[in-house]
Formats: sequence, structure tokens, C-alpha cells
Amino acid sequence: MQPRTLKAISLLLHYPDQALLDHLSEVQAVTETETALQPGRLAAFYQHLGQGDLYLLEENYVALFDRGRGTSLYLFEHVHGESRDRGQAMVDLLTMYGESGFDLPPGELPDYLPVFLEYLSQLDVTKAKQLLMEVTHLVRNIGENLAKRGSHYYLLCSALLEMAGEKGIDVEFVPMDFSTEQEDYDKLDKVWAEEPVTFGGGCSTPDYGNGSGESVVQFIPRADSQKQAVETLGA
Repeated sequence: MQPRTLKAISLLLHYPDQALLDHLSEVQAVTETETALQPGRLAAFYQHLGQGDLYLLEENYVALFDRGRGTSLYLFEHVHGESRDRGQAMVDLLTMYGESGFDLPPGELPDYLPVFLEYLSQLDVTKAKQLLMEVTHLVRNIGENLAKRGSHYYLLCSALLEMAGEKGIDVEFVPMDFSTEQEDYDKLDKVWAEEPVTFGGGCSTPDYGNGSGESVVQFIPRADSQKQAVETLGA
């Protein structure tokens, strides 16, 4: 598992912008060197982004990720929902970031999946894989819901599962047509009523290396910072 691939997938999961589209071939070059992935695993996703109109890509992204719990990229949304426990989990995750010297990007929440992946990309490979394995059931849940909605974004979740050493998402995929404004957003809104997913059988996760034997975490504005990240990925 290569750290640069985690960084690349983090960028791809962010809100799409022109900077990402302008440097898409460079990002693709990074993920194509990932030995943990099947050759061409993300080809259809790159084709989807490369041939899409930016306005429709943005509209699609909002409909998918900002309107329903089932596809939310905020990990603790799946674990704690709107309960009070979510706040403490955020603090614990921030503590874990701080102990590793990782600075939370301005305007982002710590449980935002792209931010979590960026954090993992700065760790040694063994620890990064261990932490990725701790959230694979959430990633799988998100990916399967994306696949059901006909979104190519499910391929990114499938890639993360493979990088963690698990089987990717195997579905009969039928891409949804986002070329019109007739998308039935009501179906996406309904998933806000879904129950949170149990994280690891409870509210705690294994020790993340603080040496105490106890869990640190009880279990992440998408503009200029993203543009800079895209432009430096291939450096």
C-alpha cells in the first residue's frame, strides 16, 4: 500500500473542481502504480470525471454526499449519528492527529474521510494499513450505497478495501444518468433516517500506538488547499 495512493484517493473524494480535472492524468498516474489494486481498477472513475461537465459533477457530488447518511463521508455520522458521543469522538480523533504531528486542514472536520486518508498518507505503511482496516466496514457500507445509487465513486471505496487487504465491492453496477435535473433526490434524503452503523462492535477501537493499551479514538471548504494538494501530488 503506497502513501501517495491514499493521498490521491483523498483528493478524488473531495468536492470536484477545475484544478482536479486539470491534473486528473497526474493523479491517475499515481494510482496506476499501486500494486495492491487490480490493473485498471479506477479506469471507469477517471473516465467519468474526465468526460463530465464540471457543473453536473458538482451537482452530483452534493446530491450523493451532502444529502444522506448512507453515503456521508463523515465517518462518525455512521457511528454516532447526531448523538453527544460524536463530539467526544471528534476530540479523540483530533488528539490522535496531534500526537502524530498532523494538522487538520482549515475548515474541515476530523472525521471527514478524505482528511482521514490524508492523515494515513503521512504515516508509515504498517500503521496506515492498520488504521485503514479499522474503518473498512464503514467504507464498504458507503461504497455499497454509492453503487446502489449508480455512482462511480463506489470504485474509490472498493480500491480502499483492496488496499486494506479485503475483497473489493462486487456489484452489478448500472451508472445513473446525471445529465438532467430530474434526479429523484427524495430517495437520497430518506437515508438520513437510517440507523448509525455499529463501529467495530461498539464505541471503541484498538490501541493506535499511544502505548497505553487503551483506545485513543472510540471508534474529515474544499478550495485553495485542495488545488495546492492536487498540484503537488506529482511532485
